[in-house]
Amino acid sequence: MGIIAVAGMYRTGKSYLLNRMLLNQSSGFDVGPTVNACTKGIWMWGRPIKGLTPDNEPVQVLVMDTEGLAALDEDSNHDVRIFSLAILISSYFIYNSMGSIDENAL
Repeated sequence: MGIIAVAGMYRTGKSYLLNRMLLNQSSGFDVGPTVNACTKGIWMWGRPIKGLTPDNEPVQVLVMDTEGLAALDEDSNHDVRIFSLAILISSYFIYNSMGSIDENAL
């Protein structure tokens, strides 16, 4: 069993990335056109997807979406908890960023 998690600043397309790239569908995790967050906390896709290990062995993979960092309605302690939990329980972690990853993004 593997877990893929994605995190990053709020409103940067994390849920869209998971829907299109990993789940290969146009709907799944909620996405929206406003500055209000669609994802609160951590959401896990309801069923595993099929994947392969580096040795080409079949593996079940859970996909995890996280609430965006620096959201308008949460403080930095909330961000640290979400980010840390995502890193700790994931097998693969994706940091989604618009533009380059600089000191402000971290």
